[in-house]
Amino acid sequence: MEHTVNEEEDGVRADRIVRNLCKDLSYIFLQKIFRTKKVKVNGKKVAGSDRLHVGDVIKIFGVSPTPDEKKSVPPDPKSDSGKKLLQQFESMIIFENDDLVAINKPPRLAVQLGTRVSICVETFLKVYQVHRQCECRLVHRIDKDTSGVLLIAKNQIMARKLTELFRENKIQKTYLAVVDASNRRFSEAEEGSIDNFLTNERGVNLRAVTRYRCRKSTEQYALLELKPSTGRKHQLRIHCAMVLNAPILGDEKYNRDLKHKKLFLHAQRVSIKELQLDISAPIPQYFEEFLCLQHLR
Repeated sequence: MEHTVNEEEDGVRADRIVRNLCKDLSYIFLQKIFRTKKVKVNGKKVAGSDRLHVGDVIKIFGVSPTPDEKKSVPPDPKSDSGKKLLQQFESMIIFENDDLVAINKPPRLAVQLGTRVSICVETFLKVYQVHRQCECRLVHRIDKDTSGVLLIAKNQIMARKLTELFRENKIQKTYLAVVDASNRRFSEAEEGSIDNFLTNERGVNLRAVTRYRCRKSTEQYALLELKPSTGRKHQLRIHCAMVLNAPILGDEKYNRDLKHKKLFLHAQRVSIKELQLDISAPIPQYFEEFLCLQHLR
């Protein structure tokens, strides 16, 4: 079993991450696989008490794969199904060089495996990296229903570099969101900053910072530009709904007045000055059509 540490798991103990990945393991067996060195991070042995960081790659040996993982094993890249997966993935690519690839992730495609997820970005990567003869690493993620720019390192050196830049807040992410402004009117070019604490699934309070700017608004809707400085789970969705009182359209979790089937949240741009990269992803068709219809362009 292999897993790449995401932003939500940054700074968490190795044994807690493994326990979340292998929920059926007893505490005694969990300690045993660490003691017998069946858990490695970036190719090296690790203690259960060691804290891991975004981009670290955990490999667990001697643990049977779950049914979901068995289903996710991709076909050979040279087979018909493998070629189809490769073609689908390559259609998502918006930037590529020797060290990294960026895709425009479509909505409703999960980044990693989870409950009731049989295909995800990692599924495509297993075919793509064989075809490209590289070793891909996810260094961040975006929600399943969110579309837009997703960076993928093509080697461990770039994975560590991107992880470091994310940790030092040297990678700027810009999102676009259409929100319900019926209870909270936005003035044109209004901007501000949200700085609070969000409680994660383990009950830990984590600082969450988001800058926002209104690009255009009507009596009912507003198009917001969101720039998160931290990467907490559902951060932008919570900040819009709970702090700005303007939930994102199509948000099944935080928008009580659900009228839209798709989420109007898009990771439009990623800028990395140190690597001289500025990558943008066009918004989905349904997003574009709604903006035009509501005169938010």
